Parts: sequence; structure tokens; C-alpha cells
Amino acid sequence: MFKLTIVTPERRLLVNQEVDEVTVPGFKGELNILPGHAPLITTLGTGVMRWKLKGKEKQDTAVISWGYCQVSPEGVNVLANMADLPEEIDIQATREYLAQSEKRIMNELITDEDWTQFQREWARARAKLDMVEGQAKK
Repeated sequence: MFKLTIVTPERRLLVNQEVDEVTVPGFKGELNILPGHAPLITTLGTGVMRWKLKGKEKQDTAVISWGYCQVSPEGVNVLANMADLPEEIDIQATREYLAQSEKRIMNELITDEDWTQFQREWARARAKLDMVEGQAKK
């Protein structure tokens, strides 16, 4: 059995669910994980995570923001800083955040630390819209 667990500091999104495949936004690119994948531990970037529950056609998705992914013969464990499911996303608020962020970046002087935080938050908001809009097209 190949199982998936997704946890954040605040909650458990999925615990030991049987899956056929998992795709995570690795720090250096997307990583597709199938049963039999070589064991590894990697850092995650911000982006859309996808998985297919055993026996289902449709993939489930979540936006995750930074964390770690451990692959073992038993399955995949994802420890993410944040995770958002499609039904939890306020599309209008996310669009407004992106518009305000673009204005802010053009008009304010930002420190290196603030820039790093801004990039992470902006990437998360962009991934949320990509995920929700991508599902609407299907």
C-alpha cells in the first residue's frame, strides 16, 4: 500500500490515505511520485500539490507553502507550513491581495527580509488562483 499524509502546524489534511500518485511542488521543480519511488527527503516550494486517491479518476489538490516531503516505500509524508484546499479559497480576496501587492511593490522600498516574505505570500496567492481557475476549466 502507498499512503499519503499531509499535515501543517495547524491541522491534518490527509492521514494515511491510499493513493496511486502524488505530485508536489519541490523547491527546484515539480516532483511526481508513484509507488516504488526511491526513498528521499526534499524541501518543498510554494505551489499546487496534486494526488489521486486509490481507485479514483479525479485528482485532488491543495496549495502548499514551503515544507518538507518524505518518500518511503510505504508512501509520502508532506509537512507543509501552510495548506489551502480549493473550497477554502476566497477568489475575490486573493485577486485583491495580488492587485494591492503589485501596487505596493512598485511604490515602496522593501527590505531583503520583507522581499522574501512578499515573494512567498505572492507565490501562494498566485498558486491559489491557478488551482481554482484550473479546476474551473475542467
